[in-house]
Amino acid sequence: MTEAVSAALEEAVARLAAAGIERPRDEALRLLALVLGTDRGGVLSRRPDPLPGAAEARLASFLRRREAREPLQYLTGETEFHGLVLAVDRRVLIPRPETEEVVDAVLGLGLPRGGTVADLGTGSGCIALAVKAARPDLTVLALERSEDALAVARANGRRHGLDVTFVQGDFAHPPPAWVGRLHTVVANPPYVTEAEWEGLAPEVRDHEPRGALVPGESGLEAYRALIPAAFPLLVPGGALVLELGWRSAEGVRALAEAGGYLGLEVRTDVRGVPRILVGRT
Repeated sequence: MTEAVSAALEEAVARLAAAGIERPRDEALRLLALVLGTDRGGVLSRRPDPLPGAAEARLASFLRRREAREPLQYLTGETEFHGLVLAVDRRVLIPRPETEEVVDAVLGLGLPRGGTVADLGTGSGCIALAVKAARPDLTVLALERSEDALAVARANGRRHGLDVTFVQGDFAHPPPAWVGRLHTVVANPPYVTEAEWEGLAPEVRDHEPRGALVPGESGLEAYRALIPAAFPLLVPGGALVLELGWRSAEGVRALAEAGGYLGLEVRTDVRGVPRILVGRT
């Protein structure tokens, strides 16, 4: 006999709690809303109703995946970032709230109307698309090495009707046509060290793309490639905006100083962690 929505909800809460999920009731409600094609309120209003067989099977599949600590965002297929709902799956890193502060740093630069911004290593396209959504007058370019990630980013651009130019390529070797044209280069490069990787939450370590997180043993490898590559792209007085790992500020600042950037500033995020480096040519 098909169980009621209320019973399915309580079973889902119990299973998620046993799997170590921090907010099991919230997640159970989200999964039930997904399989029922409704929202949280809709689930609660339907608690006495029987759970349709197709929804029951789909919920069981989602619970097995979540018990294996697959991120909830991969199950729902989307996440919210800087006011945009973006598609995400295992091809891309899930955008983090702290990266929204990187977008805010770019928007706070006072870029000229019609200026050009490039996002190097765009992943899901989150930074590039958020900048374009907030400043439609800007020309926004986005570079990504992974064909799979680029497909997600382009789909997100189409989803929101945002005219970002997505280009496949390595941020260590950006397109020569960009030299001397950019008012800002922004990037959230991989910065997790090899030693830190093993200690990450299983949602991250076992499911998100490792290459988007770990550049090498020190965690500075991507910065060493990106910082000098970005300099010739910028107009005089142009800005470099980088997201920092929680222990990488000192090393990245030293690389930027050696690369000729001026007026270097390290900004902390809402938790007080050094999170953003801004420098000028």
